[in-house]
Amino acid sequence: MNAKFQGSKKISLLITNDFPPIVSGISTVFYQIWRRLPHGKVIILAPKAPGSDEFDKKESFRIIRKRIPTGESGKAKLLKMVFNILYALYYTKKYNIGKLHCGQILSVGPAGLVCKKLFGVKYSVYVYGSETVRFGNSQMMTWLMKKVINEAEELVPNSEFTMREYEQWGIPREKMVKIVPGVDSVFFHPQGKSRQLIEKFGLYDKQVIMTVGRLDERKGHDMVIQALKQVIKRFPDAIYMIVGKGREEQRLKSLTDNLRLHNHVIFTGFVLDESLPDYYNLCNVFVLPNRETESHDQLKGDYEGFGVVFLEAGACGKPAIAGNSGGSSEAVVDGITGLIVNPRSENEIAHAIERILADKNFAHRLGTAGRNRAEKEFDWQHIAKIMECIL
Repeated sequence: MNAKFQGSKKISLLITNDFPPIVSGISTVFYQIWRRLPHGKVIILAPKAPGSDEFDKKESFRIIRKRIPTGESGKAKLLKMVFNILYALYYTKKYNIGKLHCGQILSVGPAGLVCKKLFGVKYSVYVYGSETVRFGNSQMMTWLMKKVINEAEELVPNSEFTMREYEQWGIPREKMVKIVPGVDSVFFHPQGKSRQLIEKFGLYDKQVIMTVGRLDERKGHDMVIQALKQVIKRFPDAIYMIVGKGREEQRLKSLTDNLRLHNHVIFTGFVLDESLPDYYNLCNVFVLPNRETESHDQLKGDYEGFGVVFLEAGACGKPAIAGNSGGSSEAVVDGITGLIVNPRSENEIAHAIERILADKNFAHRLGTAGRNRAEKEFDWQHIAKIMECIL
């Protein structure tokens, strides 16, 4: 198989810390776009993770797996950078790579910079918002990020909000190519509720509020749990389903117990991608009141750059509630496909949930608009065509 890639100047190598079976919005975006690109022209370099061997066997494009640290500590990030530089040098030379695509600005971007200096290889850098906030207080990090960006062929932000962040940081808009997340509107589509899941979770005659995503502070699960105290006074049959796992799980479970809401909150744990449409279709309203991270030192200032889960819920015909932080206003159109709220106000979150649960016609109108928008504006094939222009 290696010979297939030898001798071509047109091979693009994507190096990313996020790729399935690792679960994240970034992982989903890279997989959904790159699997639609010409397979003979792309190679993926990603961390080895539990289940990656089985995942890779199903794919027809080339995926190289290496043991690369996936933690968020300073030491892990430094090791990621070093390993990615070494692997980039090796595989760029081995496969005569024509262009590198650096999936993260600090842990992968320097690999593109080094390969350009040594081999003259062009590279792109992908950003998701908040990098300038989280790392901008360090002179060394600021210098490195700007050096990586200035030497790059293009900077690839995931939303208009992220573009504005980098414009304010002094990067000209002409250097940027916006590639937003998309959604597979064939895979994610409105359908009846799964009887198996209704039985599994005891959801007969329940109104389901749902969040899908990693259990991180910026996703706002805690504020939904707090808002639930108010919601169940008007809708005692309401259930909040939290789909996913993450660092906040124990804190959220403790909060649920402290508020005596264990009969109204369900933690599903990890759910396979192929099962997600069944979960989205269980809910009456999708809610993710995203906000900036405050309490986690290493992630302070982190925010939702876009929010692919809003598109997935919309494609399933579900109204969405988002926080007025980051780039979620591009994923959710206030009053059209959902509602945008103050993510730090449990009253606003509660009122938005109650408004949608109480008015079926309004909920249907929002869900229908979300479905139409997913089909017309966020199809993965269209987004992949934009990517082909910068391969």
